[in-house]
Amino acid sequence: MLSGIVASAADITIVVDPSGLIRSAMVGLQSRSFEQVASWPGKNLSEVVDPDSFPKFEKRSSQILDQVEGGVTDAFNWVELVHLSVSEDNFPVRYSLHWLEDQQALLMLGRDQRPVVEMQQQIINAQIALERDYEAQRELDTRYRLLMDFTSDSIAIVAMGSGRIVDLNHHAATLFGKARADLVGSDFSRLFAPIEGEPLLNRIAATLPRSGAEPLNAITQRDRLEIKVHSRVFRASGERLALCRMTGGEPGSGGAGPLTEDLDQLFYKGVDAIVFTDKDGIIIAASDAFLNITDSVGLEAVRGRSMADFLSRGAIDLKVLLDNARRAGHLRSYATKLVTDFDAQVSVEMSASWLGDRLEPRLALIIRDTSSTLSMRSDLSLAEENVRGVMELVGSTALKDIVAETTNVVERICIETAIELTRNNRVAAAEMLGLSRQSLYVKLRKHGLLSREDE
Repeated sequence: MLSGIVASAADITIVVDPSGLIRSAMVGLQSRSFEQVASWPGKNLSEVVDPDSFPKFEKRSSQILDQVEGGVTDAFNWVELVHLSVSEDNFPVRYSLHWLEDQQALLMLGRDQRPVVEMQQQIINAQIALERDYEAQRELDTRYRLLMDFTSDSIAIVAMGSGRIVDLNHHAATLFGKARADLVGSDFSRLFAPIEGEPLLNRIAATLPRSGAEPLNAITQRDRLEIKVHSRVFRASGERLALCRMTGGEPGSGGAGPLTEDLDQLFYKGVDAIVFTDKDGIIIAASDAFLNITDSVGLEAVRGRSMADFLSRGAIDLKVLLDNARRAGHLRSYATKLVTDFDAQVSVEMSASWLGDRLEPRLALIIRDTSSTLSMRSDLSLAEENVRGVMELVGSTALKDIVAETTNVVERICIETAIELTRNNRVAAAEMLGLSRQSLYVKLRKHGLLSREDE
């Protein structure tokens, strides 16, 4: 009866003495077949387990013996051993060790751990599969985003059930004149003017059953641009979606052909120089007028160079242009000097626009040569404005005081302008004015600007 109870409670039952000699071994009734167990009696346990497992048995058995010597009658412990097998892979068994006082031996009741190991392996395989699927999904999402952003077409994905925009690229956002984040989730039909009182999405749905349907004519609500909408319906996660490709109307398309041609003519033949740089100020494109001002041989001589190479104050001028244009979207007027390839300097006035609603932002600069304007301005403005104020001091003030007062006014105006352009960056302002930092602080204190800035 006891043997039957033990056989039903454990997959493998072993009686072993403290030295590891196996006295008896029995296989459970419901366990898998362990043919080799019948040959274990008379062998040492170290012969039927792997080399790493037997030290575990020795450690646990010595702990039980210590407990028995301490007077503990129901001493037991746990140990997991890996048995050697000739016909198949080694198999792990988790044993509970019990001390048999009458036989001076250990009773080992073992449970086969192969089902647990298999389950753990299945969980690991499932986790690896999930991670692979996640990486594959990320890769596909990256490809999808790159394709959407780099295609020259305006593309929008619309849910047919709700009529809401699921996703769109930057070209489509530019077409509708709004930020991409503001358009996602909005009603697609409301971006277009109804034709004959029927929303665009209803017209798209009406053409779906027909194969090879012609593109639909549409007019944007905001700018009244005439475009064509090519649509294709597909299903994703049980939802019907429409891929809408819009041509004509957006910049660079056939609908804006005359405007594009005019802009091209202005860029290449305009009197004012036009330069496009990336977000770091590296020149991407420049008009012929810019090449003439800088005495550059050709476009290849300036493309890829930093705009700071052509500015008299170098990186300081470029930082002022980039920071102000990025912060406010544009910079209306900025006076500086351009340095030509022959180290000559040309007085210019710049306006900057930040083109940030795109994958790679751009800085657009319009540069006007003011060399002749400055000479005329110096002749006229001093004669008509400043001299009039100076003439009022004649007779009441000494000549040297009049000159000193005029110098102070000009100096104050220059310092205030530098502080404003650099957004109160006094190190940059000192470099812009050609002063040391200490000299700038002295002049700020002299004109009462230091206390005002501190306040």
